[in-house]
Amino acid sequence: MENFDINVILQYVHFKNLYWIFIIPAAMMGIDILTGLIKAWIANDFQSSKMRSGLGKKAGEMAIIAIGLLFTAGMGIPDYILSGISLYIIFMELMSVLENLDKLGVPIPAFIAKTLNNVNDSLQHDDYKALNEKIAAMELQLQMVAINERDDKHDNQR
Repeated sequence: MENFDINVILQYVHFKNLYWIFIIPAAMMGIDILTGLIKAWIANDFQSSKMRSGLGKKAGEMAIIAIGLLFTAGMGIPDYILSGISLYIIFMELMSVLENLDKLGVPIPAFIAKTLNNVNDSLQHDDYKALNEKIAAMELQLQMVAINERDDKHDNQR
């Protein structure tokens, strides 16, 4: 395999101007939000806490790009660094959109579908409840083991 230098690639992959570095990720985020809402609506699984968390992450991503724009314009940092950050966010959003579309039943090419983080969503609420109960029981057992080990260690020190 040839040497792979990301800096060389980023020098050739560029946006028409600095506005597109901000606009394209924002548009991808909007598409992700829309497909996520549709997915949640169809699955009857809308949770405002999930939406708030997702919106907070997206606001953070946009803040990173805005800070990068300020540094690029004000400090002369090379555009390709900011382009790399923006491309990463665009790719991340694209993968999220593809995951949403896959869960909605839209055909996704097999070579892409196998890279998506879609787990089997067939677990029902009762399954999650039973799983959480088992996890809680295991945590309690681990705590008891830790207490017993601490007590044994304390007894051996006497």
